[in-house]
Amino acid sequence: MSIKKKLGLGVASAALGLSLVGGGTWAAFNDVETLDNSFAAGTLDLGLSAGNTELLNFDLSNLKPGDQMLRSFKLSNDGSLAIKEVWMDVAQSNFLNGTNEFVDEHGQTDNDALAFLDQFKVEILRTGVEGGNLGAPFDIINSGDNVTLRDLVEGTNLPSGGEFETGANGNVTRINLAPTNTQSPDYNGLPADPRDYEVVEIKISMIDDQTRITDTESPAYNEFTQNKYQGDSIDLNLEFEATQWEGLNTEQTQNNGYLEVNEEANSN
Repeated sequence: MSIKKKLGLGVASAALGLSLVGGGTWAAFNDVETLDNSFAAGTLDLGLSAGNTELLNFDLSNLKPGDQMLRSFKLSNDGSLAIKEVWMDVAQSNFLNGTNEFVDEHGQTDNDALAFLDQFKVEILRTGVEGGNLGAPFDIINSGDNVTLRDLVEGTNLPSGGEFETGANGNVTRINLAPTNTQSPDYNGLPADPRDYEVVEIKISMIDDQTRITDTESPAYNEFTQNKYQGDSIDLNLEFEATQWEGLNTEQTQNNGYLEVNEEANSN
């Protein structure tokens, strides 16, 4: 190869090398910042305890017609989020047909769970017994409504005025025990701030039915028709569900981002 060709290759190589250097990365000043974010959910915690009566539940036996039972319980907000509603669902389970003379010896038709529940009248179902911002207690059911435990379980024959959730058949499925407070809306539901609670009272009586068997040919002639319920028993289950308020689109927070507004009764 001649010197001219060698020089030419050298120039080409040098030009190629300059091109590679020109396409490389150049150093520059730089500043990188990081924005750290954290998200923590509040707590929705419904407290259930005895109210103005010593006992919380209806664990009773050896009842007779005319007996009355009064119970009350306290619903409290033990969490950090305001509670919008407290729904009560009433269900029955574990019905037992008792053995008794009226059925076994007189050949009378026995009964079922719903018929047994029909023997108990709901004299009172009221909330706000503690007074305070609700003023007088709010009666969801009172004695004049003639509501039985069967009505409460089936969600039928309940008076208007309460806040109810209904099913597809129109029957009441649940009752709100923390109804809307039009007098003091800051206390709607069970807010965490201001701290609030509800005392709910239930009074139940076993109906004293004086109806007798009038068929003179019946072995049970002149006996009370309620005799067939002797020895029967059933479990009445009360289930409570607390719900939150709707989510808020908020830009203002306090205390380093803590959403104080979520403690309060609100629907905005």
